[in-house]
Amino acid sequence: MKPRRRSIRRAQIHLPPLDAGYALTLVDIFERAIAAIWRAHGDRMTELLEMRRATADQSPEAEGEWVIDGDPNAPDDAAF
Repeated sequence: MKPRRRSIRRAQIHLPPLDAGYALTLVDIFERAIAAIWRAHGDRMTELLEMRRATADQSPEAEGEWVIDGDPNAPDDAAF
């Protein structure tokens, strides 16, 4: 019997169907929020990213690992 893969929870945002105008507005909001977060915490986040990459490079499971998370019959864009 194969060992079960560990399911990793990922942040998701469930949005109603959007028209192109609303989608573009939402993208603009997200881009501004991301820029503000990087301005406020960029130095420390960069350090943490480097540490995570170093840890991931040392992990024997890191290369090519994927995890099934959620409903296998869900449409590809369900998380968006």
